Amino acid sequence: MPTGAGAGGNGSRGGTLRRLLGWARPQAPLLALALTLGLAASAADLGRAYLVKPVVDDVVLPHGSLVAASDLSRWLPGAAGEDSGVAAPALDDTSREALASQVRASLLRVVLLFAGLAVLLPLLELVRDYVGAFALGRMHVEMKRAACAKLLQLPLGFHRDARRGDLVARAAYDVDTAHGGLELFFGGALQNAMHVAAGSVFLLAISWQLSLLALLGGPLLLWTLTSFGGRVRRSAALRQEQHAALSQRLLEILQGIHVVKAFRAEKAEEAAYRRQTTQLFQRSMRVVRQRLVSRALVDMLNQGLTLGGLSLGAWLLLRGAWGLTPGDLVAFFLVANQSYQPLKRLSHAFTGLMDASAGAHRFLDLLDAPEEAPDPANAVRPGNAAHAVTLRGVHFSYGGQPVLRGLDLALAPGETVALLGRSGAGKSTLVDLLLGFRELDDGSIEIDGTDLRRLARGAWLARTAVVSQEAFLFDATVRENLLYGRPEANEDELLAAARAARVDEFVRLLPRGYDTEVGPSGLRLSGGERQRVAIARALLRGPGFLILDEATSALDAHSEKAVQAATEALLGRRRTTLLIAHRLSTILCADRVVVLEHGRVAQAGSHAELLARPGPYRDLVEPQTRSHDPD
Repeated sequence: MPTGAGAGGNGSRGGTLRRLLGWARPQAPLLALALTLGLAASAADLGRAYLVKPVVDDVVLPHGSLVAASDLSRWLPGAAGEDSGVAAPALDDTSREALASQVRASLLRVVLLFAGLAVLLPLLELVRDYVGAFALGRMHVEMKRAACAKLLQLPLGFHRDARRGDLVARAAYDVDTAHGGLELFFGGALQNAMHVAAGSVFLLAISWQLSLLALLGGPLLLWTLTSFGGRVRRSAALRQEQHAALSQRLLEILQGIHVVKAFRAEKAEEAAYRRQTTQLFQRSMRVVRQRLVSRALVDMLNQGLTLGGLSLGAWLLLRGAWGLTPGDLVAFFLVANQSYQPLKRLSHAFTGLMDASAGAHRFLDLLDAPEEAPDPANAVRPGNAAHAVTLRGVHFSYGGQPVLRGLDLALAPGETVALLGRSGAGKSTLVDLLLGFRELDDGSIEIDGTDLRRLARGAWLARTAVVSQEAFLFDATVRENLLYGRPEANEDELLAAARAARVDEFVRLLPRGYDTEVGPSGLRLSGGERQRVAIARALLRGPGFLILDEATSALDAHSEKAVQAATEALLGRRRTTLLIAHRLSTILCADRVVVLEHGRVAQAGSHAELLARPGPYRDLVEPQTRSHDPD
């Protein structure tokens, strides 16, 4: 990420643009080359228009003389003779030939210059456009990479609180909009500004007096641009928010498609989506209207200034003022016309930048979101043996609502503890805290006697593995999903983990075995197959601390029995295990059972001990024990 590209927020227009330009720093040499070539192309383009001055003054009206009764007078009608009302000066043959030779030389010089510029201009524009596109393309790639990297670095709490559609919109649509602003700045604003600047130099060389008069309309033009630019920026911000809302709605439809189908809610969802797209259209058209009105007003001002300047120039020429020649007047307005289109595009680029600033601001806001706290100085790396995990007086709350209230819990190295509790008791929160995904309000979590906050985060996570209720697989092969947590594992280790989790039983039936693509989220596999792959992935990682969050809940009876047997054989072997469970079959695997209630440990002991006395444990598992009775 370029220096400063993700530092401190600044909501102002100038601040947003300044930070956005930080992405151009790595491409500065290429951009400088493109701008230099653009300036040369502008000079070549304006030079063609400027050549009309020597054509008029040195060819059509050679030195103000009217050549009559010559070949020249016949192909320049009205230049001399009776129709002009002015008597042509008498020229002898020598003078006439000298003048004709001078005209021919001037004409040849102009033709050669024009031909040279005609060849040079397309080459300059070709190289300029390619170099500029290359530099801007690299910036676009880096911006997308930075957005993805930022999303990966943001804490889990941020992702749980944020709307997924808004994040997708910021990382995709807003990045594209911000990059579009950079394209407008370098490809539109700067290039056209340089063309106007080069045109101003030509105009000053022709007549500085007319050039200064042309500047009188500048303040009015600037007021029009800034006035409408602010309106465009505000309307574009509302449009970007609506884009995010639309992305969120579509994601919810796709994620909940089974529910939508089950409740026959297709029409209702379609109607809701139609309403939101209509609102997006209305907000987009508001931006379009303001941009078009701004363009129309700028065009009207420019046309009025051009007409006024042409009339004034003609009047001055007739009065012989300021030393203007016919060639000066024609060249001045041809160059002015060549500068008018870039000036018009410059005004369009300005309103376009105001439009893009809304998306750029949202993109920069994403980069400004606080990341996970860095590891402390001299962070401790955990050992490779099974870990002792101790929680002392742990307090945690969501938005002021207590979830854990002074929780005390200890897991000995190699011990398997089953954690039970009703919904909302704090089980999932406890998992997040143990992994360092959330910060404690009070208390401490110690790993082998070291406070979790003093551990190297990456090293601790490398020693843990989690298998949750909803097994998530990437759109890749079975092999790639198994190796996700430990890419360096060899084939024997992979196959051993697969056999332990009974993955090999169904992989043998797949068309390409372990190299079979599992599809988005693993949808080409059954729920039980996905869960077994997730368990094998965790086992292959070889963690010292294993968390199984109802890992067998998605399995059918056959798969559950197979995975349960594999899990039982692995528990306690070089790892400490926390089983978050409701099923009796899972609980019976544990050395000890802990029941959470109201954010505290309500009961602890073996299955037999807790079942023998009244309490929340018996209330939770007794219905299952009856279902297991032989009668």
